[in-house]
Amino acid sequence: MDPLQYGDNLLTTARYVGVLRTKTIGDDGRTNAPQDDLSVGGVGMAFWLGDEDGKGSVYENAVEPASASFADTVTMLLPASGAVTTGTLYSVTGQYTGHHQYESPRSAITYVCDTMSTTSVPVSWRVNGNGTLDAGPDSSLFAATPTCVITTKDAGEDMAMRALPGSVDVTRDVEDYSTRVVLLAEGEGTSIATGAADISPATSYKDIHGNALTLTRLVSESDTATANAETRAQLALSQFTSTRNALQLSTSDYDVHGTFQVGDRVWVYDPDSGLIDTSTEITFRGQRINPIKLQVTETQWAITDQYTVAYRTAAGVWVDLTQYVEWETDSTSTVTVGDFARQLTSAGTEPVGSRPNADTSTPGQPTFVEPFTGVAYLDNRGFTRARVILSWNAPNNIDGSTVLDGDHYEIRYAVDTDMIYPATWAAVSQVRWQDLQIWSQPFAAPDGKWQTMVVNWDTTTAQLQDLSPGIGYDIQIRAVDKTGNTGAWSGTTTFTASTDNIPPSTPAAPSVAGSRIAVQVTHELGKSSGGTFNLESDLDHLEVHVSYEPGFTPDTTTLKGKTPANAGMIQAQIPVVFTAQIEETSARYVRVVAVDKTGNKSGPSEAASATALLIDDAHISDLTVSKVTAGEINADWIVGARIKTADTGSRVELNSGGIGAWNDAGTQTVAIAAADGSVSIVGQLKSGTSGQRIEINPTGALLPEIRWYPNSGTDYGYINASSSGADVNLGMNSSPYIDSGFEVASRVYLTTSVAELAVTRYDGSGRHGGYVWAAPGALYAGFNRAGVSGGRFYADASQGTIGWDDGTSTTKNTFQFQSGMTRHIGKWQNYITADTNEGLFAGTISNASAISGMTISWGPTMDSPLYPVAMLRDSPANYVYESATPSTTSAVLDFAITTTGGSAVHFWCWRM
Repeated sequence: MDPLQYGDNLLTTARYVGVLRTKTIGDDGRTNAPQDDLSVGGVGMAFWLGDEDGKGSVYENAVEPASASFADTVTMLLPASGAVTTGTLYSVTGQYTGHHQYESPRSAITYVCDTMSTTSVPVSWRVNGNGTLDAGPDSSLFAATPTCVITTKDAGEDMAMRALPGSVDVTRDVEDYSTRVVLLAEGEGTSIATGAADISPATSYKDIHGNALTLTRLVSESDTATANAETRAQLALSQFTSTRNALQLSTSDYDVHGTFQVGDRVWVYDPDSGLIDTSTEITFRGQRINPIKLQVTETQWAITDQYTVAYRTAAGVWVDLTQYVEWETDSTSTVTVGDFARQLTSAGTEPVGSRPNADTSTPGQPTFVEPFTGVAYLDNRGFTRARVILSWNAPNNIDGSTVLDGDHYEIRYAVDTDMIYPATWAAVSQVRWQDLQIWSQPFAAPDGKWQTMVVNWDTTTAQLQDLSPGIGYDIQIRAVDKTGNTGAWSGTTTFTASTDNIPPSTPAAPSVAGSRIAVQVTHELGKSSGGTFNLESDLDHLEVHVSYEPGFTPDTTTLKGKTPANAGMIQAQIPVVFTAQIEETSARYVRVVAVDKTGNKSGPSEAASATALLIDDAHISDLTVSKVTAGEINADWIVGARIKTADTGSRVELNSGGIGAWNDAGTQTVAIAAADGSVSIVGQLKSGTSGQRIEINPTGALLPEIRWYPNSGTDYGYINASSSGADVNLGMNSSPYIDSGFEVASRVYLTTSVAELAVTRYDGSGRHGGYVWAAPGALYAGFNRAGVSGGRFYADASQGTIGWDDGTSTTKNTFQFQSGMTRHIGKWQNYITADTNEGLFAGTISNASAISGMTISWGPTMDSPLYPVAMLRDSPANYVYESATPSTTSAVLDFAITTTGGSAVHFWCWRM
């Protein structure tokens, strides 16, 4: 089968699908080619529920089914990773309650299947090749009715039955036979819950004195709930109440799909080996035999040249490996069958014995071994930090016993705020007086919270890093055992981190320019070994030394000044520029020394020479504009008068009063006042030139207006104002849109006499839909489109009207509420077309002949009974009012008279 053609269909059709876990590259020794023996191996798809070591998607948070069905329980226990999904979950009688934590889904699902199994209905599970899980009764997962006989007596085909020939190895034993099981369930010490089960019927085996055999098996399952203890005990016993029957068949005539698969039941018949069951009889090739029914638990077969071998990558791509397989020539297959309950399930694997009571021992306090050792170092950012190595003695438990279950130590440390920090004069000389603290403690300790680290129990040393040099720290330690019992923190120990004794690197030679009155020094804060802006980040300043000799040694007599140089300048790559006032014209040699924040000094740089090249502008007494021709001005200028582009016409001016701009006519168009920041602008104001923006006064031809534009397109929403004498009318409009073929917009219009919210047409023909109109004396709300009205609501101080009014008095239908009275204009609903929920309707029935009563049927059955009132109109005029019993379907009218002939009944009904 071509893997590229069939793809993932191979997962459900292949004879075997497994997970690749092993690859071996070796030399088969038969050729001169090296590493020509390549093999792969792995395990079946059940691996995705958990492997043989219990690894898998372990439940770290408890999963607790409570009175759940079998299908719901299995679904809850599937791996959270999604490695296995739900396949077919068959119905199993009963409900399950349990607690599963710190175990794999494979273990948990097996436990549930075992617990919900019965002798007559065993329950199992399997993981299919496509990563889905099937679970339920064995009869739903495997072939319960055998179609194969494994026997040494005969072989061949017989209708739906087949017999496999070959050699057979049979093993039968009672090594695991038990007559009683006592299961130790959840609990500790004397609180262990137990369950027990005895063999039934009683065993037929005897001891040497003729007594019934007693073989009690203890099973420990600490995660089994009390309610499940008896069931689990009976399950464990059922595994050990019969002989162990195992048979291995070696055959060269084996068709997996045509005969059976692993898990299916087969008939096994070998009277010479005792594999016979007189309670079972089948006919095979005309002979009656008495086989026993066992389950296939294992098959082994050779991979011959009739097979396809393929590999599926993590991306789901199939790779055909068939051409790389060295085929086996032995076509012999091995089939192992045995009692399913014995082969595929087992009792608890926990050791049986006295369970210890809860661990109540508590570790004592560890003791630090002082003094600690430490050293200063430079971190990867160039800052000086300190590290210290701690050591301590392991404690005993507080009751004096040795700690046998120690798990780890917890160490916490924080800056000591009570310590007086020493300072050298070199360090103090770098700090301004106003930055110092009180006299007894010039440098205040930083205030920090506890930091914690964890150290394994098998070590008694630890290293703290990234400490501040010269700073005091408080430190404590405590011990924790494997049960979680935590000892008390030790007393506080205070130590001082190593002081900064690492000087900066030697700086590179500076760049120097000189004049007859000064020397200007520039340094790019680089190391003498190369590079720029790469000196250490704890740099504080540079000392500038000047002398006549190129190889001079810097000292106090050569020091010409100090210039700031710090981490901010290094990071921003801002060079140091320093000017020394030296009134000499002969050559000068300059060397710089780097000094860090602690006062450590580097070695001097190489000397750089300077000759008179410049005249510093500080030594020019005055400067007129006529002397400035080109270049850049890098200085702060104080303007005592004005800076302007012209005296008249279109111009811009900056003065002490602010900033202003004028047009050609001399009208000031921009005024920014320096005193209060007020701004006056004549003309258009935009927040952008395209896209999303606001424009104020977009054009002088329109009303005062503010426009809002979207991200794209030319449409916009706007607010504008129009004058009405001494008053202002204000409008707010959306951008236009199309409705029913008309260009419309939503609008709010506010005047001194009315406020209106409406949808209007752009062509000026009026409203286009719903509107609200509010005035000091009345409120209108309704629907109007191009002059045609619809539903409306009106209210003023004396009345309110609600209904439908198209402007014609004969067709409008409204309710009016006026100063204590109500009236209805229009027609009521006719009872013939009334809905089942109608609240008020009326009708008329005419009769040509004399009648003394009638029944009026409503047509539909109403939601609740109606109260009718009827008027009889007769000739001559006789008027009788009758009221009938309320009903949901009809009304019965009984007149006090009999009409004379042509008459009519008028009625109306209402619902309470």
